[in-house]
Amino acid sequence: MNFRLLSALIVLLVAFSLCAACTGSGGDAGPSPTETPVVTATPAPTAPVSLTPGPTQTMPPGKEVEFQLTGGYPSRVTNDLYIAFSGGKGQEFVTSIDVRVTKSTGEVVTETMQPIRGDELIIHNAKGENRVEITVALVTGGSYKIKDQIVEVP
Repeated sequence: MNFRLLSALIVLLVAFSLCAACTGSGGDAGPSPTETPVVTATPAPTAPVSLTPGPTQTMPPGKEVEFQLTGGYPSRVTNDLYIAFSGGKGQEFVTSIDVRVTKSTGEVVTETMQPIRGDELIIHNAKGENRVEITVALVTGGSYKIKDQIVEVP
């Protein structure tokens, strides 16, 4: 019984390897000797990025929420920036949380978090000073930029 299973498996593997062989039209697979490959550079975004924190807004009374911002957590090896939603009095009024991180390299990462206590976001390769901006939208229609600060990742 095992011999039949083994032989069927071998036949099946041979069939798959034949199907996965070259399926091209037989033409050359690279640039011809007279052609030179052309590399085009994409222009950098023209909007300047700033690592300088701006003003923040205060949430209405009774609708405050908190966030935990930690540099170097959970791993110092990969230079992680940890952002967690800690909840608060106004947790039930929050509809969306927009997070914008400007890394020290100038790269901008934009993510959305859920208004659930414990929801977390980890930004990898964020060594140095990073600007973290958090904007919270409420069911009342208002949108508040409640965090805009520099977080150092060792």
